[in-house]
Amino acid sequence: MDRSIHIAVMTTEVVKALSPHNGGSYIDATLGGGTHAASLLESSAPDGRVLSFDVDLMALERAHERFRPFGNRWTGVEANFRDIERVAGEYGFAPADGILLDLGVSSDELIDPAKGLSFQVAGPLDMRLGPKANIKGLTAAEIVNTWSADDLEQILRDDGEERFAKRITSYLVERRRTKPFSTTLDLAEAVRNAVPRSYERGRIHPATRTFQALRIVVNDEVASLREVIDAARQILVPGGVIVVVSFHSLEDRIVKQAFKAALDLDPLTKRPVVPTETEVNRNPRARSAKLRAAVKIDEQMILKSNSNKCKQKSNIWVTPTPFP
Repeated sequence: MDRSIHIAVMTTEVVKALSPHNGGSYIDATLGGGTHAASLLESSAPDGRVLSFDVDLMALERAHERFRPFGNRWTGVEANFRDIERVAGEYGFAPADGILLDLGVSSDELIDPAKGLSFQVAGPLDMRLGPKANIKGLTAAEIVNTWSADDLEQILRDDGEERFAKRITSYLVERRRTKPFSTTLDLAEAVRNAVPRSYERGRIHPATRTFQALRIVVNDEVASLREVIDAARQILVPGGVIVVVSFHSLEDRIVKQAFKAALDLDPLTKRPVVPTETEVNRNPRARSAKLRAAVKIDEQMILKSNSNKCKQKSNIWVTPTPFP
């Protein structure tokens, strides 16, 4: 695929929160279709720089062509964003003025049958976003066909937030005894058969949460998210902003708790920012997106705040404005 079909979510809100400026250094830790990175480059012209991460080589190949006109202002790296501190240091992006994490799976990856991410496209039960998505080569097929019933039920319940986790697990374990699962459509049909018929009347496909859980575990997304937020704090300049766009409540909860727990982060969003009705109508996949942002406070301000997130600003960093 020569061009990305992915539609980025809340680009205007992301740029507003990060407030890119000329000469700034920004990290787009989830490149995807490249729209957010392009917006950061345009908004930080003529000398702002952007470092983009992705574990999907095809996304990086497309971006190299798209960003050719920006010259050395853009750098793309095949890396997991959990390594953000190391990679940013190696490429001269530490400290950074702003960091973006868009946690959604791109449309380009969803329609790629080789990745096996979609319950609507025939493909192998793989679900790895790229070679560096996990270090053990774990696939969705291995989980579904070999993990114990208890472990399988737990990930469906915890990572997929699936209310019929036990029922689905029982069905899958019984089915795999006679015929192991090997394709996305086979698994999707099994999940459909396992849940009550009333599930069909819901607004999501019955297999949505099962596929979500498997993808999260295969790509170690929960641990990676916790690690990247902690690492991002280390490389942000005082006054630098981190923006996270999540797409399900598990991710949003992790981000909210991480921002609240970090003494050197001051949330700029009291409540998550959500897409406008116009955007959702144009791009239905945006409907579940939530944006949270936080600004880094320097050590002096932390001490002055007396363990209470300080609202006064020193003259050495940009005064953040509550968002939106």
